[in-house]
Order: sequence, then C-alpha cells, then structure tokens
Amino acid sequence: MLDGIWEQFTNCISNYKQITHFSNKLICGVNFLYVQSEIKMKEEEIKNLFITCSKQFTDEFKLIYRIEFIRKEDNHFVFRHRFYVPNKKMFCCGNQCTDCTRFRKT
Repeated sequence: MLDGIWEQFTNCISNYKQITHFSNKLICGVNFLYVQSEIKMKEEEIKNLFITCSKQFTDEFKLIYRIEFIRKEDNHFVFRHRFYVPNKKMFCCGNQCTDCTRFRKT
C-alpha cells in the first residue's frame, strides 16, 4: 500500500516547476528526500510543497505524515519524510480515555 502512495507522492512533487531534481532514497528503513531547485527557495517553501502533496493521501487514506528538515547546501535540500498508519487502541486501560475501545462502534 505505501509503495503506491510513495509513487504518487513522487509524481506529485515532480509536477512542480520550481523543483529541478527530486529523488527519494531509502536508508535503513527511513526515506530521505533530496531536492534541488534552480531558483532560491527557503526550506519552508519546499516543506509546504511536501505538505500539499502529503495531504492528498492523508485525506484519502488513514495515514499520518511527518516531515523533518535535515540540511541545506546552496539549492540542495535534504528532508526526512515518513508516511505511517496511526496506532489504534486495542484494549481499555481504565483511564476513561475519549477514544476508549468501549465506545467504538463495530
């Protein structure tokens, strides 16, 4: 499932003309996104592009994303990006949580 989402995410990022080169490297189970742009961009601008593309999939599927800036050199940026499925509670812990399994409808 996540392979297809990563492929769609890569296609989404590739559509932006501000980004001249984009690659995704999986290192020790963590996705690192390498971005290069011709124009001078701030890390927040690129992060917002990632957020825009990521939100497409979190709305459609029950996914959460996390994006962290790693480093920048000239117009080369590196981010760590992760899509993951949120954990659901499997049992009642007795702390009267609002998302308690006792209140879940089947």
